[in-house]
Amino acid sequence: MKKLLDFFYYTKAERRACVMLLILCTTAFLLPEWIDFETPEDLTVLEAAPRPIQAKMAPRYHQKEPRYGKSSYPKRYPVKVDKAIKFFPFDPNTITASELQQLGLSARTAAIWVKYSGKGGRFRKPEDVQKVYGLPPDWYPKALPFMRITRAEESVYAASSTENTPFRSYPDDKPGRKDSKPCTPIDVNASDTSAWQSLRGIGPVLASRIVKFRDKLGGFYALEQVRETYGLADSVFQKILPCLTLGNPGLKPLLINQATLNELATHPYIGFKAARGILNWKDQHGPFTKPEHLEEVVALEKQKLERLRPYLQF
Repeated sequence: MKKLLDFFYYTKAERRACVMLLILCTTAFLLPEWIDFETPEDLTVLEAAPRPIQAKMAPRYHQKEPRYGKSSYPKRYPVKVDKAIKFFPFDPNTITASELQQLGLSARTAAIWVKYSGKGGRFRKPEDVQKVYGLPPDWYPKALPFMRITRAEESVYAASSTENTPFRSYPDDKPGRKDSKPCTPIDVNASDTSAWQSLRGIGPVLASRIVKFRDKLGGFYALEQVRETYGLADSVFQKILPCLTLGNPGLKPLLINQATLNELATHPYIGFKAARGILNWKDQHGPFTKPEHLEEVVALEKQKLERLRPYLQF
């Protein structure tokens, strides 16, 4: 026991040293609580610390803004067309400059269009419209469903393309050699499967698909719609295109507010997913009253909606 007590024995100098060490430790521990070391200068430095990073990033952001901001044509133009323009049926050969501007074209492009028609130029088929100088590239697909070329213009086109022969002919397969096989024109909205099979490259299967596709759509309003038939190669379509005519479409209307899920889903321009979205929107907001309401259906693609417009009836 004496040895244990000797182990804990301190001299007077050692006891003083322990007391001083205890005082220093206590002071060092409590000093931050008594004195605020943060000065206004220190706070200013701390607040300004992240600013150099922001200053470096800001120029990069502002340098990219003109590229993708107001001056960016691909980002600005489609939004303007979708929200502001309301397309209506028109004849490319008789439309006026003011009507063209209502359809979203600039005054300069409208003037070029009307000047071409005023000098005797004629659009004999919708594809000819794409030759107008200054026409925005994404305007034609939106306007195609609303183009109505009168039968008088179609007869002029037929007469010019069938000169010296009572039949239209297939395009030449080999440059420099005139194709000797003519074709009898058929109406895409009135021809049955046997008439389609009379065209080069169209067999019983393709003829049946074209007729079924036309019936599901409710009729063709443009010759280009025939190209959308499943299994119809573009090379075959280009061959038979001179032999196709577009009579009075007599489109079957799609009653968007009365149609069932099956009727909507079987339409080639809608599908099951978009049909569900249409019915859900109608349940939440009530009946559709204008085509713009369909733009709020997320599942319905805008490109398909534009092709669907001529069939809609509210």
